[in-house]
Amino acid sequence: MKAYELLSSPEAWCQGSPAEDAHGNKVHALHPNAVRWCALGAIQKTHPPLEWEGAMDSLLRALSVSEKGIAQLTKSDKECCLMEWNDDQQYSFEDIREILIQADL
Repeated sequence: MKAYELLSSPEAWCQGSPAEDAHGNKVHALHPNAVRWCALGAIQKTHPPLEWEGAMDSLLRALSVSEKGIAQLTKSDKECCLMEWNDDQQYSFEDIREILIQADL
């Protein structure tokens, strides 16, 4: 399953945490009760941990971050960048999902 398939509707997406349960409580992306995910959480849910950084790099490329820029970021920096992008109020669910589709994640 791709991250964009997991985020198949606005009801499957969240902001402000990697994931949420059905009651809106913040949980980690792999929590068994998670029913909504942010873009990063969706990547974590749909990829094995060893592939997370490569998937984040692909998403950053889709967001027009240069290779030089990506190379200067730590894994934690990449996670923060993607969480900030997902949580930015100027982007809608459709915007987030479209970039995931472009990145084929």
